[in-house]
Amino acid sequence: MSALPNMLKGISGEPELARILWAIGVLALIVYQGLSIWLNKQNFSAIEFGGGFASILVAGGFGVAAKDKGVAKAKATTGEADA
Repeated sequence: MSALPNMLKGISGEPELARILWAIGVLALIVYQGLSIWLNKQNFSAIEFGGGFASILVAGGFGVAAKDKGVAKAKATTGEADA
């Protein structure tokens, strides 16, 4: 059972937000598909759900990258060293 928590951890051994969000997305896809078929008696479009979820993750990734770049630039201009 220790394989599941290890899948959510990066190289440093700490949990990574991106891996956790992908796991939540996959679980949500499975649950929403089952509920849609069971309760609504209709098909669930995994392609549309996956595309929307992926675009949210990509936009969030770009936001995090922009923030990290801004922080690194600010530290470089002030001369702060990485902790």
